[in-house]
Amino acid sequence: MTDQNKKSPVKRVFLLFLLVFIVGAGILMMTGFSASQSAAADVDTVSVAKNTAADAAALLGDDDRLLVWLGNGAAAGQHPASNPGQIGFVDQNGNFEPIVDVPPQTSRVRTCGQGTSPNGRYYAFYMGLDFGNIYFMDRTSMSIIQDSVQATACLGESSFQFSPNSERFAYIDFEPGSATDEFADGFLKIFNSEGVSEIMSFENTSSFDINNDGLAFISLFTNDRNEADEAAIFWWNGNTEREVATLLPEEDCRFTNSAITIDDDNRFLAVIGHRCRAGDTRTQWQLYQIDPEARAFTLLASDFQPGAFVSFARTNNVFIAPNGETAYFTVPDGVTANTAAVAAINLSDSSITVPVGRQMIFPTFQGGANAFPVISPNGRWLAGVVTSPNNDNSLTVLDLNNPNTAPVVIPAGSRGDTISSMQFTPNSERLIYVAGGDNSANNSIFALDLESGGEFRVRRGRFAQGLAISPNGEELMIGDWQVREDPQDPPFQFFTVVNIDNSDSITLFEGAEIVDGEVTNQRFMFPLSWRES
Repeated sequence: MTDQNKKSPVKRVFLLFLLVFIVGAGILMMTGFSASQSAAADVDTVSVAKNTAADAAALLGDDDRLLVWLGNGAAAGQHPASNPGQIGFVDQNGNFEPIVDVPPQTSRVRTCGQGTSPNGRYYAFYMGLDFGNIYFMDRTSMSIIQDSVQATACLGESSFQFSPNSERFAYIDFEPGSATDEFADGFLKIFNSEGVSEIMSFENTSSFDINNDGLAFISLFTNDRNEADEAAIFWWNGNTEREVATLLPEEDCRFTNSAITIDDDNRFLAVIGHRCRAGDTRTQWQLYQIDPEARAFTLLASDFQPGAFVSFARTNNVFIAPNGETAYFTVPDGVTANTAAVAAINLSDSSITVPVGRQMIFPTFQGGANAFPVISPNGRWLAGVVTSPNNDNSLTVLDLNNPNTAPVVIPAGSRGDTISSMQFTPNSERLIYVAGGDNSANNSIFALDLESGGEFRVRRGRFAQGLAISPNGEELMIGDWQVREDPQDPPFQFFTVVNIDNSDSITLFEGAEIVDGEVTNQRFMFPLSWRES
């Protein structure tokens, strides 16, 4: 063998390295990547890259604290009852800081009533079963307001309310069984927000409304048959309460529900449910205007309605447009327990129009696939989902200052598609919502410009129910289902932050590991509130 045919030591080392590299690459291709890389590579819906510091900083500031529910299982509601997880903060690097354990057997973790105070400083949420605790956050510090309270205390935007200046809040601690009784009442509790100190409590309260000057509320008093035969309307000025009107039902009749609101002149509007045992036994709504200074009331309008007010759904609502010219109220339509018509009354001539004739979906005790109605922070816009007997769902947005303007109506998509989540930006300029398929099916995040009525698609995906928007209104956090090619593999969620204008996104949390090609260790993050420290 000549010298030319001999391999040098350098060449032998190089060939050996090349052989090892080829074999190693083949093994890597057969066995898969690391757990976190594999989760992204095996998913056919998105390709997830690791976030750079610049990616994270573009969407999350150092002061941003995302309050979430972290638990085992594919999604909230699919978690193990014995170990529901923890509530805590997740930062821009995906690190989770627990602050409280979710109690065993918990089935509900949700925003309480209005949730975030008008100044953004405070936030309240409910955690438990039919009974549970109300938790209160001052910026990022947390305390428990009350334990063993009914979940109905937090049902609907009118249930837990902050004053417009955020200095006070109030809610009703309903009596046991109120979700199934003919009417719901309990102890109205009023607190100072700073320091979470209780100021006052009133019993037999059915509904209330709060402003910076005080609080109006309705107490229902019963006869020996436990029927509400008297509705007393009170005004509390921050120091003392006084009864400003007393409403009585007709002979052999009783009251079944109430709602109340305060206008800019500290006058009240109240809607009372009225039902009789003889004659026409249908439920009747009665709309009253109350002048607390004169201690006088006027019946503005009344009529019979197809459905009944039920205590486990929030179908009795009344609110006034910001311009003070029109009041809106809701009337059960008799189609389902928690669908209603939306009516408007001109306060100058008492003429009534009906912007939504039937089947707007309102909050119910058990929740639902479609989002419940929300009112914009400035009070001008009402957004809700209107359904049909065929399950055709549409987003419907009313400009409360302009009752004669046709609502903005946007179909959810195909029959059975939903508007699963929606929330106004803090400046009330946009409505952000998710429309399309449910339960890990294809859908999209959309943004609706409220002044122009124009909309645009923010991002396609398979987004889970529940979202929260940043205080500046520029980003949102949401869960995004990942579906693998093999239909036998269960879907799992990524937890993402998305920029509303440019659609940039980062993934903060991957809700599963892929081990030997199989989905394991499923976990979820459910968004509660975007806080700032």
